[in-house]
Amino acid sequence: MAYVWLKDGTPLHYIEQGSGTPVILINALMYSARYFWRHNIAALAQGCRVIALDPRGHGESGKPNFGYTVSGLADDLNEFIEKKNLTGVVVIGVALGGFVILDHLRRHGSSRIKAIGIVEMTPRLVSQEGWDHPTFGNFPQEAADQFGNGVRQDTARAGLRGFFQAGYVNPISAETLDEIMAETYLMPTDAIADLCDEMVKQDVRAELKTITLPTLLMYGGPKNNLLPTGVGRWVHAQMPNSHYVEFADSGHNPFLEEPARFNTEVLSFVRGL
Repeated sequence: MAYVWLKDGTPLHYIEQGSGTPVILINALMYSARYFWRHNIAALAQGCRVIALDPRGHGESGKPNFGYTVSGLADDLNEFIEKKNLTGVVVIGVALGGFVILDHLRRHGSSRIKAIGIVEMTPRLVSQEGWDHPTFGNFPQEAADQFGNGVRQDTARAGLRGFFQAGYVNPISAETLDEIMAETYLMPTDAIADLCDEMVKQDVRAELKTITLPTLLMYGGPKNNLLPTGVGRWVHAQMPNSHYVEFADSGHNPFLEEPARFNTEVLSFVRGL
């Protein structure tokens, strides 16, 4: 297995295949890169250099008891890129991964990054007067304030089980859901909860207009239960150099529900840079 050792002693695991433009994939919260991108890595490696990263606490990476903030993960990403001496990078992140990318651009710049991809990220999870695109279509502040503690107290992770099931357009089998839940147990509960607390604090709406890098936006369509409001089109309208792709038959997981099209869109975007 391949690792980059961070200056704080944490090993970051990654999977690398293919050649050409380096494309770093950052998965959503709780998954390993191996499982999350299981329908994508080999296909994408036919047209680029895929680097699927296990963020701190995820998958095969180290699991210290610190560093579980959006800024912390962005710092890890920056150190990873520097230690791998990567340039001309395309970074694609899903949900939490999208926040990490934006934080990285804000604090570390884009000297080594030539394009980004954001998948299924709402720039503000929590409901607010005048904001039409919170998670679930309605996510009150009161619920957000208890989100992390709810994860800490849910010893059977039953709430997460329901969340994952709702992420798909078509019901998934009990076997697949068990696989997903087993993946979540590769990550410590407190680390999950800390990042849940971080995500509900995020509000990057104002930043979107400032991003001039070529940006690929990929979102589920009208059957999306977790982001049901068409937030991807709103994000597209804010970003001056973005290309929007909607997956009509996907919910929160277009990379799993429509993987062939997802892979084609990513490769087309990379080749067009």
